[in-house]
Amino acid sequence: MATSHPISWLAGLWPRVIAHSGVGYLAVAYGVSRWLTRRSPAVVSAPVGLGEVKLENPICVTTDGVRLQGWIIEPPTPRGTIALFHGLRGNRMSLLDRITILIEGGYRCVAFDHRAHGESGGGVTSFGYHERHDVAAVAQLVTSRWPDEPRAALGFSMGAAALCFAGPNTHAFDAIILESVYHDLARAFHHRIGGVFPEWFQHFRRGVIWFTQRRLGVPIHEIAPIDHIARLVPRPTLLLTGSDDPHAPPHEVRTLAEQMPESARFHIIAGADHENVVAQGGDGYRQLLLAFLDRHLANSRHVVAA
Repeated sequence: MATSHPISWLAGLWPRVIAHSGVGYLAVAYGVSRWLTRRSPAVVSAPVGLGEVKLENPICVTTDGVRLQGWIIEPPTPRGTIALFHGLRGNRMSLLDRITILIEGGYRCVAFDHRAHGESGGGVTSFGYHERHDVAAVAQLVTSRWPDEPRAALGFSMGAAALCFAGPNTHAFDAIILESVYHDLARAFHHRIGGVFPEWFQHFRRGVIWFTQRRLGVPIHEIAPIDHIARLVPRPTLLLTGSDDPHAPPHEVRTLAEQMPESARFHIIAGADHENVVAQGGDGYRQLLLAFLDRHLANSRHVVAA
């Protein structure tokens, strides 16, 4: 116990020393920026336990030249198509809990790894901003494959932000579900300091933002779903978050919903944090999801092909 205080003191001292050293500050800020925007590759296994389904492994290419790898999972008599978009550091495997619910509900599921994730190409992740091109590519695939069927999109965290940034490309969908979407990137970074990110990141915040803007080619203030979500109108949109989510807190997600008051519905999953909305929501989540889709896809402009 006698050594705990000196160790804690040193841990707090070294970031301050480096932060006041020009070269050291720049080196750390650049390193943190690269780490935040890094690739998250993974080998993705075929899904199991989904019953009698047909599985395809399609590839699509975005308008900015990124190759995306995905799944099409189809029940025997699909009622429509749901495109799913995963969160940061995830891949299409992380959507299996939602896919299971949707397949059991009779929906075809289309899920691709975002750029710089899983088995897709791309060297940098942009927290949903450039991933809007991924959304557009998947939307094009869905509309070309099943032009006369109902379709919806579900995005979690970064995937939800990508749907916000996609704007008019989301008009390919008849309904949209946004789970645990952040308000803006600057706030998202702040929320994660002391949790996902170590406390010392705060000493390099300005430098990290400066390097990240240049790595992504966009000012940080433009990476803000709050400024883009209204472009989803008039699509009916369900916004969900956990009551204990530190990264997408309910009061911020409610603010997002208020940008589209006539078409948005807001719901809080009690006791859920950022990663366990489905598990904590349980049957209530399942019923909420399927009721929303059944209502809005049944009344969509499409007619399911016989």
